[in-house]
Amino acid sequence: MAASVLEVILCLAAHAPWWIQLGAAVSLLISSYVAGFCMQTFRERLFPPLTNLQRRQYAHAWDALAESKEQAFAAAAGQSDESRLRRSAGVTVQNIMELAVVTLHDDILEVGCGVGRIGRELSPHCRSWTGTDISANMLRYAADRLRGIDNVRLVRLEGVGLPEFQNTSFDVVYFTNMMMHLDEMDRWFYLQEAFRVLRTEGRVFFDNIDLESDAGWAMFANDAKRYRHLERPPYMPRFSTAWELRAYASRAGFANVTSHQRSPVVIVTAVKPGLHSENDSPA
Repeated sequence: MAASVLEVILCLAAHAPWWIQLGAAVSLLISSYVAGFCMQTFRERLFPPLTNLQRRQYAHAWDALAESKEQAFAAAAGQSDESRLRRSAGVTVQNIMELAVVTLHDDILEVGCGVGRIGRELSPHCRSWTGTDISANMLRYAADRLRGIDNVRLVRLEGVGLPEFQNTSFDVVYFTNMMMHLDEMDRWFYLQEAFRVLRTEGRVFFDNIDLESDAGWAMFANDAKRYRHLERPPYMPRFSTAWELRAYASRAGFANVTSHQRSPVVIVTAVKPGLHSENDSPA
C-alpha cells in the first residue's frame, strides 16, 4: 500500500521541477527503509485500533492483526505480497550479518519473527535458524513461507520470555522490528533471557526507531499530534534512545555494548562474556 502510493507520487512528479522530483525520491527511499518497522502501515490505519486490548496482550493483538496472509505480511513489513516482502528484508539482514558477525557455524534465534521475513533470507548464512513468536497466526504464515528449508524451525512462545529454550543454546539472538511494540520492562526481561540462552561469546542484536534521529523524532512528533485526542492502539510503536537500549544490555550482563545509529533506527550489539568475567552475571 505505502509503496504503491509513493510510486504514484513519483510518476506524477516525473514532469515536475527538479526539487519536487528530489523530494519524491527521498520520500520513497525513507519509506522503503522504514517499511520493515511497520510505521507507514500503522500510520495509514490499515488495521483495527484494538483499543479494547491492553498493550501487554501481545498474542491477542498480533493474532488480530494477522487474520489473513495479506494482513500478516502488511503488519510485518508494510508489504502485501511475497516479492516486496522479501525485498524489504535486505537492509536488516545486511545489518545483522555485519554487526552480529554471523557465520555458517552459528545457531541463531530470532525473537518475534512474524512471518519469517528475516529468517528466510538469513537461514542460508548460518547452521540453524529458530524463529519464535507469541502469535500463532504469524507463525502459521511463517511455516508456509519457510516450508522446504532444512535448517529452520518455529517455536510459539507461551508468554513473555524464552522458557522454551535451555541455557547456552544459541550463538546469536536478535530482535528486529519487535521491541518498539513491547512494554519497556518486557524489553529488559527479554534481554535477560537472551543473555541466558546465549553461549559464551554469543552475540545479541536488537533495534528500534531512534528517537534521537531527525527521522525518528519526526515520526514521534507526527504520531503525538495525530493521537493527541485518540485512544492509542496497543501495538502503537514506542521509540527508543541509544542510551536506553545500551542500559538494557549492560544491566543484563553483556559486554562490548555498542550502539549503531543508522537513521531512522538505532541498533545495539553486545557479547556475552566469558565465565570468569565480572560482567557474566546480570546486575
